[in-house]
Parts: sequence; structure tokens; C-alpha cells
Amino acid sequence: MKSFKQYITEIGVDPFKIVGAPAWTESLSSLLFDLRGGGLKNIMIPLSPAIMRRIWPKPVRTTVFHLTDEGSILKLKGMQGGKRSISAFFNIDPYIISSGIKSEGGFIVEMDADILIASQDDLSSQPDKTGRRWVTFQSLTNSPTDPMPGLGGKAKLRGMEKDIEKMLWKIIKTHSAYPNQTEPTVAAAWVELGDERHYYKKILSLIIRDYLDGMEGVMKKNSRALGSLLTAYTKKRIQDEDPDSGDRPYWDELVVNNFKIKMVHISPLYADEYQDAEDIEGLPFKIYDDYGDMTDYIDRKIQRIKL
Repeated sequence: MKSFKQYITEIGVDPFKIVGAPAWTESLSSLLFDLRGGGLKNIMIPLSPAIMRRIWPKPVRTTVFHLTDEGSILKLKGMQGGKRSISAFFNIDPYIISSGIKSEGGFIVEMDADILIASQDDLSSQPDKTGRRWVTFQSLTNSPTDPMPGLGGKAKLRGMEKDIEKMLWKIIKTHSAYPNQTEPTVAAAWVELGDERHYYKKILSLIIRDYLDGMEGVMKKNSRALGSLLTAYTKKRIQDEDPDSGDRPYWDELVVNNFKIKMVHISPLYADEYQDAEDIEGLPFKIYDDYGDMTDYIDRKIQRIKL
């Protein structure tokens, strides 16, 4: 079993540069215990590169694209080859290139990367303060066309849900001050544990350590079904139409790390600024006069991928 400090170090964060472990613990504990009224389906699953590399030693690696803004390119360059994960895509609507997703947009970075998870729609993956990303359990089990889209693994992961429930009960009974007075459901008891131990930072650290240990064990036990589910879309790379409207999502979502930037693609909005430039932050680039040309280039690159 690893120490709390080892978990922080393992994902590439210098513990001496964190202003106190409790701040990190508070942030992650809020994420882990907030089931948002959805019960066990909203329990968080870690997409920790270290955990996933131990379970699946040979990750899927291929060309992907990342939408960003001008000010983030240098930061992205410095993250190359690292453990921290970012969102990427295979498919994107031209409108989103100009408007952005979580940034102002306008710049698309082409890169080779290890894929941790791939979905035909936005999974709303959430980063914690250390850079580790998380998805809810329902992101794995929901259908791709549900209001909250997922990977469609409900039938495959029934055993995993039961294993998560057992793991949580074990942690609750270990760390609760009132182990024999728990709530009637594991979801309610888990939220109660978070409320009960919220101000006990040392105990919260132990709970988080046990949660990461326990979830890795659950993921390893279900590795065959889970592994195929997490990366199945990398082979397809085509978004299904909504059966009612015929629409496709504006973008798909990949969570990737250990990436190497190949080129920066600059949208028409910023094209004039780089007409005479030799590079952008030391990286090669290509200028476009039309958003459709950008998506055409991406489509051609994605179609050539062989996995």
C-alpha cells in the first residue's frame, strides 16, 4: 500500500511545491464525496496514468487533436511527455474551433498521445488540482445517446458496480466514527462519511489513499471488460447519429497523456497575425483561411489511422 505522499508523487507532482496536503485533500474529497443526488452512478473513477499503466501496460497510442487558445500553447509544450492528462478529440464541428470548449479556441494542436479513454461524445471528465482526471461511473455505463452520454457499458460492468459497493462499505466501516450506525444505502453512507470526516484532514488523507487503492483493485479485477470499453472508440472514430434528431455531437472526447506535439493549426480568426511568423512557440504551424479546411485536414488524418 502506498503512502499519501507517494500517490501525489506518482502522478508527477512535487509534494514540496504543494502548499500543504490538506488543500489538495479538500479539493479531491469534495470531488469524491459529491454524488450530486445521483447515488452510486456518480461515484468517481480515476483515469490516473500510473494506475492505468499498471493494469494495461501497453496503451493505445495514435494521432489526436487538442483545441486550445494562443496563450496556452507554451504551457502545453511544457507538458509534453508528462503524466498529466488533457482532453483531445478525433472529430469536431467547425463552429467549436472558433468558439472553444473550455478555452477561447482558435488553435488546434496535432499530437501523438497515449489514450486513457475515448468516447464519441463529451464525457465531462473532471481534473483534480494535481492533473489527474476522473469520470463518473455512469459515464462508463450510460448509452452514447443518453441525455448524459456514456460508453454503453452497463451490461459489461454489472460486476464492477457490485465490487465498488463492497469497496466503499469496507472504507466506511474502517474510517467512520460510527461504523455500526451507517445509512441504509452505500451512497448515503459514503456521503455521510465525507461530511463526518470533512475537517479531519489526516483521516481524509487515509480515506483517499484507501479509495485509490481500492478503486485500482476494482479496475484490475474488471480489467478485461473495462479495458475494451475504455478504448473501443479509438478503432471506430465515427460518431453515431442521434436516433431521433439525426444530429451528431459537436465533438468527441479523448483523455490523453504522454503526448508529443507535431504541429499547431491556426484558424482564420488568427491567420493574419502569423503570416510572417516562422514558428509559434518554437513549433511548426499551418494557417487556414477556412474552418472547413481545418476539419477536412483532421478528417483525412483520422481516416488514415491504423490500430
